[in-house]
Amino acid sequence: MIALSNAIVADGGVPWIIDLESGAASGWPGTDWIEDILLRSAGPDTYDQWVNHDIPWTHPAVKKAFEYFGQIALNPAYTLGGPTGVLTTNFGDAPSALFSTPTHAYMHRQATFIQGFIQRQNPQLRAGIDYDVFPFPPIDPESRGNAPVLVAGDVVNCFNHRPEVIQFAAFLISEAAQEIWVTELGELSSNKNTSPSLYINPIIKKAWHILLNAPISRYDGSDMMPRAVGTGTFWSGVLDYVSGVPLDAVLENIENSAVEAYSD
Repeated sequence: MIALSNAIVADGGVPWIIDLESGAASGWPGTDWIEDILLRSAGPDTYDQWVNHDIPWTHPAVKKAFEYFGQIALNPAYTLGGPTGVLTTNFGDAPSALFSTPTHAYMHRQATFIQGFIQRQNPQLRAGIDYDVFPFPPIDPESRGNAPVLVAGDVVNCFNHRPEVIQFAAFLISEAAQEIWVTELGELSSNKNTSPSLYINPIIKKAWHILLNAPISRYDGSDMMPRAVGTGTFWSGVLDYVSGVPLDAVLENIENSAVEAYSD
């Protein structure tokens, strides 16, 4: 991926559009980058320790993940608008840079839901023809061809243990219900028995195969952390890092908040 980025720069283009702006939630797209990188560079065991705060945010593996992210996000040749553009580009607007004339950027990292934004803003585009997707590549040489996959999604919570509540929750993840989810909404199924033939959109179908064949998967780390960290200092820490705050100071600040949050 870095070699491809360098080739695009050599041809006079900008490889990436990165988008950290999301109103009060600004910073969250960067946490996904770092989670993906940490999972691939340090492995699932270290990832789990990080999520559970069994290792500190100042751990070398965590610092290395931020530095890998910075290799792209802080490089003005790699990102549209440089670090300022990274900080100010809205996550929903970002993909339009891929389809401008002339093209402003060539790659964008985001979850499958971003297709909704692409199709609303550029309804003439055809998935799999005018744009495509590839899995986030492995980083650890030993995992090449066997890279883990980072996932996220909607979670069903039941607050009453009544039979009809449990029955409805079970239906939502059933094969029949998920077929509706796939065919009517064009989304990924949470049921592994869903037939691949139901996926009309080639991007979603490719993502389904990536997910189904993943040797290792982990859920979005920030979504599993205490709120003060996962949607607090982690979000703001990403913004601080891209803004130019020294990385050690960023990680120490997140660690201080984690010590308090995980002790509650």
